[in-house]
Order: sequence, then structure tokens, then C-alpha cells
Amino acid sequence: MENILGVDIGGSKIRMVVWKSKAELSSGNKPLKEWQSREATLENLKKGFEFFGGALGSAISKVGIGAPGLLDFKTGTLMRCGNLPKFKGLNLKQCLEAEVRADNDAKCFLRAEMAFGLAKNYKNVLAVIFGTGIGGAINSWQGRNSWAGEFGHMIIDKGKDWEKLYQETKNRPKEQEKINAIGLANLINVFNPEVIVLGGKGAKMPSKEIISKYLLLPKPQMPKIVLSKLGDNAVAIGAALLFS
Repeated sequence: MENILGVDIGGSKIRMVVWKSKAELSSGNKPLKEWQSREATLENLKKGFEFFGGALGSAISKVGIGAPGLLDFKTGTLMRCGNLPKFKGLNLKQCLEAEVRADNDAKCFLRAEMAFGLAKNYKNVLAVIFGTGIGGAINSWQGRNSWAGEFGHMIIDKGKDWEKLYQETKNRPKEQEKINAIGLANLINVFNPEVIVLGGKGAKMPSKEIISKYLLLPKPQMPKIVLSKLGDNAVAIGAALLFS
């Protein structure tokens, strides 16, 4: 049975899972070190790759990677990475001696949630990740360069985007709740989704009362809003599913 390593390169850590089959998941018990630089992250990625191969007793030949920012899907090159600026220009497909496929982390998150999470069996789904920044994905639309879903850079107030305001209000919960509600309301008005899946360490159930204030038709438009069922492993699972 083939083993696939799924990797989530985040703004503060690397998470890895081993995908053994379409129905089985296992994760290694090696602590994942926080990144300090581009070089340190690549070194930890290689160590994790070697560790999991050794723990399984067989080499891993395929690696799926989810990374933040704008990524050239064909070449695996990070074109822009706001929260990891030193990663600009990094070709993820050349990082390991294995077949590597890479995608945006939010798109990986959504892929996993639609396959095994609370978005399963829905057609019109949005995903929003609240981590170091804000990432997003739309299941039915990838965009011309496969860069659709950069919700965090949507302008919310006085020239400031959602991500900037989210970061500025992290110690002011009520303000942040309003900012997030406005951001979600904008997405609902534009995309009219059935479901919005929220993930990441900063994900919280939003106030539908506040969201409703900014909707054109509050009751008909309001989608189902859920927190990730797959938790911290969602992006890594979705990265492994690049091979499914």
C-alpha cells in the first residue's frame, strides 16, 4: 500500500500526516519545530520526510504540500507569500527527492473538508482559514491563474484589508467579531454559498445577527456556517489528496 506524505507549511509551524489509503490516516509523533527561516523550514521538511519514511519502514515516494500565498500550480513555485516573504520564488517541487505536488493551503483545506468533513455532499462551498493571516478557497472557481480565494485582501474599512484588520483587532474580540462578520457577509453577497467552512487557530463561530445586517436578503442568503471537522490536520490531508 502506497504511503503519501501530506504537508502543511503554515505561518508558524509545519504539520505532516501520512496518508496510507483513502480511509486511513496516521500521524507521526515527532515534534514539529517552528520555522525560523526559509532554510530552517526546508531542513525540517526534509527531516520530517526522512522520519516518516523510517517510521513506516518504507520510503515515501509522493509528497503533497499545502502552502500559503499565491502559487504557480504547474511549477510549484511560490509567487507571493505575505506572511512568509522569504519564501517568494521557492520551488516546492524541488525541495525533496520525491514526486511533489503543491497547492495553496486554503484550497487543500477545502479539498479535505469536501472529501471527509462537514462540506461533503455540497456543491457550493467556501472555506476561510483564520491563522497568521486569512486564507480562502472556492470549490467551484479557481480563477485564471488558480489564485482565486484571496479573501484576506478584500478591502473592509478605510483602505485596510480583512487580514490587516483581523491582525490589528486580535486583542479586541468584539471589534474582530464585527470585522469577520463583515468579511463573511461580503462573501455571501458575492458567492451565495450553501456552506462556509471555517478553520485555523483563530476560527470562531461568527455572529449571524451581525452578518445579517450586511446581507441583501438575510434569511434566504444565510448559508450553513461550520467549524472544521478535521481540525489541525485538514490542510495536510488536503495536500495528500492532490494525488487522489
